[in-house]
Parts: sequence; C-alpha cells; structure tokens
Amino acid sequence: MTATIAVRRRIVGAAAGLAAILLASIPALAADRCESMVQSDLNECARADYRTADAALNAVYVQLMKKVGPKTKEALRAAQKAWLSYRDATCALETMGLEGGSAYPMELSGCLKGLTDARTKALTAYLACKPDDVNCVGAFQE
Repeated sequence: MTATIAVRRRIVGAAAGLAAILLASIPALAADRCESMVQSDLNECARADYRTADAALNAVYVQLMKKVGPKTKEALRAAQKAWLSYRDATCALETMGLEGGSAYPMELSGCLKGLTDARTKALTAYLACKPDDVNCVGAFQE
C-alpha cells in the first residue's frame, strides 16, 4: 500500500513538473511564431498585436468617458462610432487587393492596428487636457 502511494506521488509530481515546463515554454513558442516564416503564424501574431492595440484603445476610451461631462460623452460616443466605421472601411479598402490571399489576415490586422494606435494616441492626448483649455475635449466637464 505504501509503495503504491509513493508511486502515485512520483507520477503526480512528474506530471506537475511537466505541466510547469510546458506552461513556461508558451511565451517562447509565441515569440517564435512571430519570427516564423509560416504565413499562418505571421497572421496570428498580427491578429494578436491588433487585439492588444484594441484593448489599449478601449482602456483609454473608458478613462476618457469617466473624465468628461454628459454632453461630451454623447459627442465622444458618436465620434468613436464614426471612427470605428472609418477605420474598418479604410482597412477594407487598403487590403482589398489581397482578399482571398494567405497574407490578407496579416495585412488587415496590421492596418487595423496602425489606425487603432493612432486613435489611442489622440484619445490619450485628451486625457492630458488642462481644465482651463477650452479647445481640448478632455477638459469638457459641462
């Protein structure tokens, strides 16, 4: 009975060790995929980069919405909705010639990321407004 318990403990310990090694290697695998010459890996890395940029944009947008007054919130919401339509239409246009090709997802994600990064920078600037700056969206407390 004691030998059986000892064997089980060794198996569980080995399994835990293997799991730890596998989990530790995930970031390395992700980095390797981004340096891959395989298009599907490049597509996934570009998609992940865009998702990161989109999350950053959403975080800044939420911060800004908390800072401004009700009238500005309404205007900001409308502007953001229009900007999202612009971004999506612009990237669809700019990648139109690649539709159906293996690099299309990578190029589309790259376009989306670039425009999203620019929008994040613009909204971040609004967060830095001084309260007495009558020309800065982030200062509108109405």
